[in-house]
Amino acid sequence: MAQIIELAEIRRSRKKAAKRQPKHPGAAQNHYPARAVQPWESFKDALLHMPLATEMMSLQQAAPPAASAWPTTLESGVLAFRREGNGDPRVLLISRRRSKKWGIPKGRVVPHLSFRENAVKEAFEEAGVVGHVSPFSVGVFRAERRRANSSAPEVIEVWIYLLEVAETLSDWPEKDKRATCWVTCEAAARRLHEPVLAHLCHRLAQN
Repeated sequence: MAQIIELAEIRRSRKKAAKRQPKHPGAAQNHYPARAVQPWESFKDALLHMPLATEMMSLQQAAPPAASAWPTTLESGVLAFRREGNGDPRVLLISRRRSKKWGIPKGRVVPHLSFRENAVKEAFEEAGVVGHVSPFSVGVFRAERRRANSSAPEVIEVWIYLLEVAETLSDWPEKDKRATCWVTCEAAARRLHEPVLAHLCHRLAQN
């Protein structure tokens, strides 16, 4: 079911992109300066093919029904990891901007990107990492957070992708706004208070 939802989102994104294209090659077009290609864009289709990712995708459980009547904001992010010289995985954590707690790179899904592409973008913008990402999400969870200047909570639904880091860049948009650290899977599970993320970290440690 989770994969069906994601495929529907990807199809909608492609239809929107197709509508923006001129119907005829000779049709009049507005000429805007070419936009610089962002580093993450060269990795948005670099898919992660490993047995663990396939297993996580197949065993993913849908998020439970929303318990709140408040509108839900869709987000996507990555559980990013790298291999040490001995093969042991290390998980990337980033500091949250609103608290001193640790989290994963994630952000609101923008209309012109698929959930996976959005997750790859957030990994670059918040942590400066690029790499190979699972074709579909490996987990999903819901959480509530307080909105600025509002007493009403915001419900977020976060779709998680597994990202094996290939490169950490020297500069990225939020480099001076967040701290980053690489920790063992066990340490990441303790610092990430969301049960779904903790479970994924434990599973990654077993691989």
